[in-house]
Amino acid sequence: MPGQHAYRQQMRVVASAGAVVALVLACAFALMLGVDRQSRLSLMQRQASLQAQSTQRLLQHQLDTTTRAMTSVQGQLLQLRQALGNNQLQPQVLEQVLEQTAARNPELVDLSVVDDSGQLLAGSRGDPNFYDWAVAGNLVTGSPLYIGPLQARSDNSWQLPLAMRIDAGRWLLLRLRGSQMQALVGNDQLGAGGVQLLLDRAGLVLADSRGPRLLGRQLGYWAQNMAQYPQTASGEEVFGDGVVRVLAVGEPGQLPLRVVTARARDEALVGWWRYLAGSLLIYLIYLLGVGYLLYAIRNAHLRQQRLADELRAGSAELALANKIGRVSTWTANTQTLHWGHGAAQAFGLDHNSASLGDVFERVHHLDVAMVRRSWQQAWSGEQPMDLMFRLVFPGGVIRWLSVRGERVADGSGYMTGAAVDVTERVQAQERAREAERQFRILFERNPVPFWLFDLQNLRFLEVNHAAVERYGYSREELLAMTVLDIRPQEDWAELRETISLIQRGVLRESRVRTHQRKDGTLLSVQEQTARLEFAGHDACLVLAVDVTERLAYERDLAYRASHHPETGLMTRRALADTLDMRDRPYAIAHIQLRGLQLVGDTLGQDIGEQVLRAVAARLGGLGGRYGLLAYQPGEDFILAIKGRYELEHVLEHLAEVVSEPVRGPESFHQLQAHIGVDSCTDNRLPADTVMARAAQAAHAARADGVLIKYYDQAVAQRLTSRLHMAARIHSAIEQGQFELYFQPICRAGDGQPVMLEALLRWPQADGSWIMPGEFINLAEDTGQMIALGRWVIRAAARAQLALATAGWRDLSVAINVSAVQFFNDDLLGEFSRACEDVGIAPQALQVELTESSLMRDPERGLQTMQRLHDRGIKIALDDFGTGFSSMSYLQHLPLDALKIDRSFVADVETNPRNAAICRALLSLGHSLGLEVVAEGVETEGQRQWLQAHQCDQLQGYLLGRPASMGQTLAWLETFKAKA
Repeated sequence: MPGQHAYRQQMRVVASAGAVVALVLACAFALMLGVDRQSRLSLMQRQASLQAQSTQRLLQHQLDTTTRAMTSVQGQLLQLRQALGNNQLQPQVLEQVLEQTAARNPELVDLSVVDDSGQLLAGSRGDPNFYDWAVAGNLVTGSPLYIGPLQARSDNSWQLPLAMRIDAGRWLLLRLRGSQMQALVGNDQLGAGGVQLLLDRAGLVLADSRGPRLLGRQLGYWAQNMAQYPQTASGEEVFGDGVVRVLAVGEPGQLPLRVVTARARDEALVGWWRYLAGSLLIYLIYLLGVGYLLYAIRNAHLRQQRLADELRAGSAELALANKIGRVSTWTANTQTLHWGHGAAQAFGLDHNSASLGDVFERVHHLDVAMVRRSWQQAWSGEQPMDLMFRLVFPGGVIRWLSVRGERVADGSGYMTGAAVDVTERVQAQERAREAERQFRILFERNPVPFWLFDLQNLRFLEVNHAAVERYGYSREELLAMTVLDIRPQEDWAELRETISLIQRGVLRESRVRTHQRKDGTLLSVQEQTARLEFAGHDACLVLAVDVTERLAYERDLAYRASHHPETGLMTRRALADTLDMRDRPYAIAHIQLRGLQLVGDTLGQDIGEQVLRAVAARLGGLGGRYGLLAYQPGEDFILAIKGRYELEHVLEHLAEVVSEPVRGPESFHQLQAHIGVDSCTDNRLPADTVMARAAQAAHAARADGVLIKYYDQAVAQRLTSRLHMAARIHSAIEQGQFELYFQPICRAGDGQPVMLEALLRWPQADGSWIMPGEFINLAEDTGQMIALGRWVIRAAARAQLALATAGWRDLSVAINVSAVQFFNDDLLGEFSRACEDVGIAPQALQVELTESSLMRDPERGLQTMQRLHDRGIKIALDDFGTGFSSMSYLQHLPLDALKIDRSFVADVETNPRNAAICRALLSLGHSLGLEVVAEGVETEGQRQWLQAHQCDQLQGYLLGRPASMGQTLAWLETFKAKA
């Protein structure tokens, strides 16, 4: 297009000219900026060099002054030496000369006379490193002065040591204050970021204008000979602080010291940056001007193009609108109807006119009368034609038309108008009516209460039949109410807040709320809400599901999950959760009531539950008074004591309660109580941990036989040790680590062995032993005593077989049986199987029981003993006299022997009380026809007394210590030799 070509040509010319000018400007600005920057840096370089040379001269002057002072001292000392001849200068004289010099030169300190090694001859102090630095390399050119390395003082100050030879073997040593050198480099003209340093030939910092931060440090940049570096340098970063500086080094002259001046490069470029910013701003303004010119040309072209496009699109848009809206114009006379080309396309017609008769034949038969009447009224001029009707098109397609028209008033005999295809709109309205009908059915017949209310005045707009039935109001009553009327008054604020959120478009998740019926009863409902428009109102649809019964069921389940059904007390888990949600402090008392479960096992489950409820009621009073109470099924209760109560007082009250017997239906029951206590003051400590500690303390109380035990680290370690020991016992049983030792029981008359008592031993890998007292009780508590007892029985049977093989068939083996094994195992079966497996007679083994274990259940014990006795297994009552057994039981026990406890045998020959007890026990045993064995016989006097009083058998260290089977057989051989 010609217009488009001219536009492009114009844009190319303007853009090319602008680019050329921009390039020229850029080159000019770059040249000017480069020249200006270089001149500014050169000026700063010269200024830094002048400052370095000036400070170098001041340093030279300072050292010249110091050299003169030292030369004066040297001269005085040499004159004094000449005056004295060959006599040595006394230290007092040297001290006087040094003091006078120090008074005249306050900048010099520590004036001293030293030898070649730096040892002090007179003055303040020497220098152990003198020999290292008093060398030719540190000598000032043309001067006798030596300069040493910078030295730090204990008060964080610095000094520069100087030395001058006096004569052979003696040196004058002094130190120049660091402040003197620091004053030389302090220059106010260095500017921000400027630095001036005084360095020695090795690059060691002697003075720093910024302060003491680098004093005594060697800078790597000048670590080598200073002469290798240029007098000036630009753009160096040498101090490790990120600042780029211009450097200048002073002329060395005669000194082995150099002054370094460094000024911040950015200080010189402050004005240059402004110059750069101005140049960039001018350049940017030029570029924006060129860009604006191009933009203006483009906008002018676009405006022209847009006007042309609008003109072309006008007619097309009108045609498109008619097509999309299915709007068609028409004209008619008394005979014919004409329509436009757009209508023909829209309705799929192949012609643009038809007779009025043909048109009326196409009208739907249900609408033809209405159309004819409206047509006649419009043609006669009574009223315009405005109606909707159905028209049947070729192929049987039915379309809805909205037709408007009227007769032209110019008398030409024509009628004109427009026709719109409204088929889709009519169908949409029909679907809406169907949806409304279905919604009405769903709303009215739904068994769940539904209602609609106005979000502005909260009045009910519509309710369904289920809501009428559920809430007890009639439909008319509900429609005269607001939603506040079915809610408790205390919930109104929350309801208004929810409605405010709905009005802002925020729908809360489904929630359970409380509603109120007409009779005042309450119900719990779960609401589902939706916002909609209803009959011109901004409304909210509510579905209210009654969940009253479900919530009651869930609460019952939750209660059952957190409370024990028989006692009504909280479970341990529920108590822990409650305590974790409460404030500290609190204390836990874990109560073990041994014997509580035995009541149910012995007297029946009903009586056991009655006793349990009685205990729970008694302890529940304490829980309600002092805190919370929980029950741990079995025999344990847990009392949580609030922190405001005095713990000792509560525990005293608790001890009184658990010590009282519990009344059953027909009896009283004394329960054995053990209480473990732990306190919690740390908010981070879980209640489970505190309760576990209290339980550990209760176990420790039971083990120690005390009522109350507080948790501490020792309790934890002890229980841990018990657990480890229990695990070791289990492994030892499986791996056969236990051994039997045997102690002889001999006739009192001639000392001949008649029996061996099997004693359990547990040897260790390191040669030590774990004695029975350390593991027997633990094995009983953990239930491992039964397995251990079975092993002992079988090992004793094998030992008796070994005795028989060695010729001691009549020598039986006695086995100690614990109460746990006696009452909880098939003891007769174990002994029978052991004898049968090994091949020995039952009479070769003897069972030893203690009175105290037997008296736990005398009736049951008597039955077991009778079965053992009938099988031929001997039975002895061990530790006789210590168990307070009843004589009524003793006369019926099938015993073969009584064993007098060692506590009565001790000092029997000298203690009248023990002697009286032993005589009584001997007389009682003999009167019952039993063998009497005295335990713990350790002295000859005890044996003689027992022989004199007709004791049958003796056992003790005097007759033989426990030994292995091999040692025992060797000991028995001595009796064969005697025979």
